[in-house]
Amino acid sequence: MMKMMHCAGRMMNMTRRVITAMILGVILVLPAADAAQGAEKTGVVDFGKIMQQMPETKRAEATLQATVTPLQKEFDRLKQDFEKAVAAYKQQAAGMTKAAREQKEKELNIKGQAVQKYQQDKFGRGGVVDKKEQELVAPIRQKALASVQSVAQKEGFTLVLDKSAMIYGTPDHDLTVKVMNQLNIK
Repeated sequence: MMKMMHCAGRMMNMTRRVITAMILGVILVLPAADAAQGAEKTGVVDFGKIMQQMPETKRAEATLQATVTPLQKEFDRLKQDFEKAVAAYKQQAAGMTKAAREQKEKELNIKGQAVQKYQQDKFGRGGVVDKKEQELVAPIRQKALASVQSVAQKEGFTLVLDKSAMIYGTPDHDLTVKVMNQLNIK
């Protein structure tokens, strides 16, 4: 359960980072382009809430969890085997020759590195879980962004920011509910 919450948290953090980067890009580019056109209409949207409420996100989280569970079980098994080997070595070390201790320490070091490599390959940045998460989230994010764009264009907004970047604003510029309605999110 903690791993699923961690994955969901990572998904939301990754989404926030992408949106923040897009917002900064828009903030830096649009003012110069719109200066000649006059006043712009700015809206906000709670992109995290939209993403979290989309049924596709819930399915993606379930799929991701199905990927994570066997990998986590294997990691736990490898880690437990390593810890047992270390404990056994500590009990036997006093009765071993120096050469036998060095050999066993070398074996334990290799086993420990293998556990770390497994963890990095499966759960680290660019690992199996990270790639699967990106594969699952990208189309959902694109769908939500397309909906935000569509609602913004219909409503005449020239700039839409994520609500987390907003310091002050009036509720009449919040497009979150309209976007959620367009996506059929209740």
